[in-house]
Amino acid sequence: MIRLFRLSFLHGLAGLMLGVLDAGAAAAQPATAAGRQPAAAAAAQPVPAANGCLACHAALSQPAWSAPANLFRGGDVHQERGFSCVDCHGGDSATNDKARAKDPARGFRGKPAGPQIVTVCARCHSDAELMRRFAPRQRVDQATEYASSVHGKRLAAGDRQVATCISCHGAHGIRAVNDVRSPAFPTNVASTCGACHSNPEHMKGYTLAGGKPIPTNQRAEYERSVHYAALTKRNDLSAPTCNDCHGNHGAAPPGVGAVANVCGTCHAVFAAKFATSVHSQIFDRACVECHSNHAVLPPSDEMLGTSAPAICVTCHDSRDDAGYIAAGTMRSSIDRLKRAIETNGELIARVQNAGMEVSGQELALGEARTKLTQARMEMHAFSPAAVDPVVDDGMKILAGVEQAGARALADLQFRRRGLFVSLGAILLVVVALFFKIRELDRRRQ
Repeated sequence: MIRLFRLSFLHGLAGLMLGVLDAGAAAAQPATAAGRQPAAAAAAQPVPAANGCLACHAALSQPAWSAPANLFRGGDVHQERGFSCVDCHGGDSATNDKARAKDPARGFRGKPAGPQIVTVCARCHSDAELMRRFAPRQRVDQATEYASSVHGKRLAAGDRQVATCISCHGAHGIRAVNDVRSPAFPTNVASTCGACHSNPEHMKGYTLAGGKPIPTNQRAEYERSVHYAALTKRNDLSAPTCNDCHGNHGAAPPGVGAVANVCGTCHAVFAAKFATSVHSQIFDRACVECHSNHAVLPPSDEMLGTSAPAICVTCHDSRDDAGYIAAGTMRSSIDRLKRAIETNGELIARVQNAGMEVSGQELALGEARTKLTQARMEMHAFSPAAVDPVVDDGMKILAGVEQAGARALADLQFRRRGLFVSLGAILLVVVALFFKIRELDRRRQ
């Protein structure tokens, strides 16, 4: 009897999404006494009421042997759809006799290892007809993608430490990827990848294309990023995590020519502007040169300019350098528009607090702020000629706001003076009436 600890990694593998195509045929041999494929048997009937595998393993005192059975029957996506232990491990689950249950003649395979792990998963998840019955929207090309990935290539070359299906989806108690408890749920992906990539001992010996060791601080850097904050603090599940940039089944680091395209998947307009710039031809790492990769911090205007902490001076440190001049010009234009927005915003706030109608001016201020955002976007073309027209449009809008605010203030002052005069006149009338009444009282006496 093989150690049941080893079995804990294989229960439910039929529900995972990866596989090696060239090994699929060998793995598709009949696993039941009747000669049916395990997947077909599961699809045709529910799990038998008397599952000898679960009954035996769940009763064992060793947690390492009983936990897999408890996990599998405690909410596994495959168990819920009628799959059972034998669909991944083979054998006969209808008996409580250990020898018969694990008889190779009954299709018992034990614990697959290495490429066999992904092969077991691909046997079902590469079968379009079968998957149509259980998850019709699910892709069936994960095996092809995995075979093309860094993980798949290294596995095919004999590396047994690389990630396979169970590394990312688990072995027993597998959840659907849209289940918050799944290791592949967006908020859990960084931890799942970090299980290997943040472990220096595990990553020892792995190198980048240039020969440098692969760093193990990616997760720590990512958790400082604006992307991580959006995902975990603002609950924005569309915010990128590891697999959005590196891929999931076809995981691979973005190459030199792919970084801008990867970032451009979300930041499409910025990528289009960058593509027109001179930097697109000379930046080896594209967006990463200024924004970093994992530790992407919130961008600010301070990144642009000719003095620290501006990034431009990293390369353009000479006053007669064209890039230095362009950086200074663009920063000055953006600052000019930003100051004008702040000044006019204060003006309109004063007028509004005085009770004047300023809804039109507030809308105009919103348009000016949009122009500021557009100017920051145009800056990625790294040309003052692209930034200045947008800033000029914003300044024209603000000129109208300023004039309207000045008129409102003048009207306010006029109203206040009129009120003062009116109050003075009323006071004079009251005083006159007072003396008139006194005079009338004297005459009557």
